[in-house]
Amino acid sequence: MQEISENAWYAIKVKYKSEKIVLQQLDKKGVISYAPMRNYTKRYQRKIVHHTVPILPCYLFVQIPAQDYIKVLETEYVYNFVKTGPQLRPVQDREIEILRRIEGIEEDLILTEVEYGLGQSVKVSNGPLFGMKGIISQIKSKGKLVVNFDSLGIALQIEINKKQLEPSTV
Repeated sequence: MQEISENAWYAIKVKYKSEKIVLQQLDKKGVISYAPMRNYTKRYQRKIVHHTVPILPCYLFVQIPAQDYIKVLETEYVYNFVKTGPQLRPVQDREIEILRRIEGIEEDLILTEVEYGLGQSVKVSNGPLFGMKGIISQIKSKGKLVVNFDSLGIALQIEINKKQLEPSTV
């Protein structure tokens, strides 16, 4: 077993579309778990359907002491912990807090004009994502900013108004 910090957050990889089931199973086992979810509404011709979907499909976060490592791996639909090489990689509390803020955003933020270049480091200067740092890796016609969480190794694409950004050093 690998060394785990006491009550640190860790990312786990789970089966596609089984995030809610795994959350329930971990809750029954007494494990603190979190999956950032997003609500959206789809309008059809005859009805309106409300959906709750994960922001990061196939990933959950668990806050565990060392003795619960195996308990998490024994949970159905859990594939493995997210690692860097052979070592487990803890997720920082500030990144969990950023995901909680993203989860609370009701409508999408839209970027209209981008004056930043590819590969430029940026920081969110105001709004619900305040303090979030990332690197622009792609600028599309709508001007999407791709923010990379350094300790997760997962790219999370967010549309944000350029007035909420400022140049930064990551």
